[in-house]
Amino acid sequence: MASDVSDKPRDRILREAIRLYSLQGIQAVGVNRIIADADVAPTTLYRQFTSKDRLVAAALERWSADWLGRLRDQLARCGDDLQARLDGLWSALSDWFASEGFRGSFVANAAAELRGRPDHPAHEVIAAHRAAMRQMLEDLVEPARARDPAALAEQLLVLVDGAAAIAAVDRQPEVAARAHRLAMALLTFGARAGPATPAHGAAFCSARAGSAARVTVAARTAALTPPHHRP
Repeated sequence: MASDVSDKPRDRILREAIRLYSLQGIQAVGVNRIIADADVAPTTLYRQFTSKDRLVAAALERWSADWLGRLRDQLARCGDDLQARLDGLWSALSDWFASEGFRGSFVANAAAELRGRPDHPAHEVIAAHRAAMRQMLEDLVEPARARDPAALAEQLLVLVDGAAAIAAVDRQPEVAARAHRLAMALLTFGARAGPATPAHGAAFCSARAGSAARVTVAARTAALTPPHHRP
């Protein structure tokens, strides 16, 4: 059976760059290591990418396109039903968390590693990936008819990011199931709550805070009032 993995020099370079950068970090991997593992000439790499920084940006762009593409395909197979699409999202993420060699998001790891280099061309790719992720989640929650789908998608993104971090750091791929349940609760509330609707418990906490403030003022007033002047 023919392999669907391209053997073109550019594809080999990107494949090895993604593998090595994900495994060891961007700063730790030199261009010569990628040249050797991709089995290309140095001139081939520099003709394609001109510099290591450009190679890093291209590797992130390829990873992002592949990752988002797989996620979109999974969601497309779920049709328009919100529950099915949400199940599909967390099923895909669960499989990713449990995959061999999972080390978190290549984009998130690169963003952290390159934080001290704001002029690095990778940051443009990172920003584009995050924007695409937000848009995909906003499209996902559209059937919920939330008053603020962008805010709801942003909250879902927090769950996705948090689950990926826990799965990588604590090696707990099962976190996807817990995040899935939280996402369902979020969507249930978000579908009926507007932007100005207070979160559950907010009114109670506000009332408690006001009551506590009144008690504190009364106590301080009593403490400062001479006994014969107290009511």
